[in-house]
Amino acid sequence: MNDSSHVPRPREHELPGGDLAVSSHWVHGVRDATVVTAEDRPLYRLLMDLLADVQVPDCMPARLVSDCEDLVDVKRAVENLDRGRADVGGVGWGMGYCYTVRDAIEEYRDREPLTLVAVGCSGSKYEVDDPVPAAGLYRGAYWSCKREYGLTIGDDRRIISAQHALLRFDEEIAYYERTPEDLEGIPVHSSERLPNGEDVNTFLDQWAFSVYEGLTRWLRAAAGGIDPRDVSLEVLLGRNYRNPLEEQGVFDRLRGPADLEISFLFQEVPEAQGGNGNQMGWMADEVEKGSV
Repeated sequence: MNDSSHVPRPREHELPGGDLAVSSHWVHGVRDATVVTAEDRPLYRLLMDLLADVQVPDCMPARLVSDCEDLVDVKRAVENLDRGRADVGGVGWGMGYCYTVRDAIEEYRDREPLTLVAVGCSGSKYEVDDPVPAAGLYRGAYWSCKREYGLTIGDDRRIISAQHALLRFDEEIAYYERTPEDLEGIPVHSSERLPNGEDVNTFLDQWAFSVYEGLTRWLRAAAGGIDPRDVSLEVLLGRNYRNPLEEQGVFDRLRGPADLEISFLFQEVPEAQGGNGNQMGWMADEVEKGSV
């Protein structure tokens, strides 16, 4: 079905409710026809743009979006070959067409990943009477370095807090005092399960679960959509925050809409090892380079 050797030029007809009728015509009539729903039209338009200069059947883009949620999903679908064909949208597409779509998507998506920075909060805080933006509650040179690193290096950034789990820099919060150690061993009744599959039994478990959920929502919001971005998640945490989160499987189970690479810079970068002073020096150098 649909063995034409030209670039996709289907006929398109508007339908009630925003749906789009897509068909491929030839001299003897209609060769193929399908409907792109209003919800799928943005992905269809993106795919048509990417395939505008390559040889695939007229209705292949429309058929693909009927089974796929985003561009990464389309790529996975055409790579899922069985005996040289991929069954997508009710049609079996040959390996040549599938590889053509895959190559076009790979060429388009060959770009730098989105950099997201998650920094630990600070034990030093201003004793404010009213809520203030989170980035303005914490104080001290160490916090200032983390704040500037997140603002300069990150395309987006968040704060990991023992009180609030995950915070935007501009999210208003009140003064608090809490560390992960304060949550250990305190029982809590919950039906939730940790990312590692174990039950949530303590406030520390509940905190780890909340951090995981917050990171997951952040990844989806920052990198999602019909054209998901690959993400480099840079985590700047001391061991007292990183260890309990790792023990509960937070980072092992974390997934992004596309590819996700997680790095723990304070423990992995040689220049940042050896204490807060070294971390501050390394962050200051990175901020200076990122500001140029």
